[in-house]
Amino acid sequence: MNGSVPEPECQAIELQGGRELEEENEVDHNKPLNPEASITNKGRAYYWKSCGDTIFWKCKLWMVISSVFLGLLLVIIISLILYSEVYVDEDEYWDPESVSSGNYRNFSGRLQVKCVAQSNYSEDLTKRLIDVYSSSPALGRYFITAQVDSFSYENATAFYQLVFSLPPVADEIMKYTMSEEFVLNVLRQNIYDQEDTYDQEAPECTKIRLDPASLTVT
Repeated sequence: MNGSVPEPECQAIELQGGRELEEENEVDHNKPLNPEASITNKGRAYYWKSCGDTIFWKCKLWMVISSVFLGLLLVIIISLILYSEVYVDEDEYWDPESVSSGNYRNFSGRLQVKCVAQSNYSEDLTKRLIDVYSSSPALGRYFITAQVDSFSYENATAFYQLVFSLPPVADEIMKYTMSEEFVLNVLRQNIYDQEDTYDQEAPECTKIRLDPASLTVT
């Protein structure tokens, strides 16, 4: 009665405090250790559960998605196969008979000879022209012949003729492949390539050498 709490009341307070502590411990025990991981796991579980949902009849969602991807892949493969079978590169396919019986296309040109291994300029130059154009991937199929019409020994200038045969319908060939510029560049590129193989310090010519700057084709 002098300010102290009666003993029964103290025991009741201690019991109540013990129960509250046990409840808090139980709540803390039930809480997940990593809330973010728990949310992620629930999301994954929901995702896989959604994929397993039945869309119609016995078809699951994952079956429908897989079928769509497989169908697209099959369509792409079939399209590539059909394209490779049907497509024909006109530059790779040509009919020799239609070319030989086609229209002739003549070019005339002029060039200077730097030096030649032999004195027969015309023969060496004719052989060189035939080798260049007959082996050309773009022009070889249309090439017929080449010849040197005349040769000036004063300035070592040769005048030559090129003969090609084109299919009856060859508008695109005439416009691009058989243009004067293209025909000239084929020979000019060959001259540059050959210049790289020459021994510049050699005292004498071992084979015919041409001047690319003097080359003309009309």
